[in-house]
Amino acid sequence: MMRRLIAYICLGLVGLPLAAHAFDRQALQERLEQTPALQGHFTQTRWLADVDTTLESQGHFAYVRDEKVVWQLETPVEDTLVLTPADATEATPPNDARRAGREQIAALLLQLLGGDWSALESRFTQTLEGDADDWRIRLTPRDPALAERIGEIRLSGGRYIEHLEMRLAGGDRLRVDFSNQAPLTPEEIDALPDATTR
Repeated sequence: MMRRLIAYICLGLVGLPLAAHAFDRQALQERLEQTPALQGHFTQTRWLADVDTTLESQGHFAYVRDEKVVWQLETPVEDTLVLTPADATEATPPNDARRAGREQIAALLLQLLGGDWSALESRFTQTLEGDADDWRIRLTPRDPALAERIGEIRLSGGRYIEHLEMRLAGGDRLRVDFSNQAPLTPEEIDALPDATTR
């Protein structure tokens, strides 16, 4: 009996490293896909290196799988962007790195939450670390032209994406912290705007 118990314990210990390595990109995607519609608050901070200035804005976002991301800026000004999967392919970084922001973030959320890893794979190398409750992924541009505008993108979270940081050309950085995230109800989905505002 004791020998059998020891054998079970040993098997369990041998299995631990395998379980630790089981969290891969597919496992992360499956975790994110558990919530087909999500809403929450965001705080967006930009560091502009050449003028040594920090700009902060806040608002709410809503995501509906395979349909859209609604990005509602509330402070310091009010503005709303509705981005669909078709729009996301056009959300490439502009020549002015300072303008990189809401469209790129919305496009990333659509691709990550919507399972469009192939779109990201064609543009970025991806390094994933951690486990289901505390994961981190780094995206590095493959294309030299894209690398001239974006140094890297880092995302981290657990149940949901909690932090996004984008390092831009010239030393600029953009960070978005997500909070108060919760699934959307059917009534809340119906109430979302559907007109894209740019």
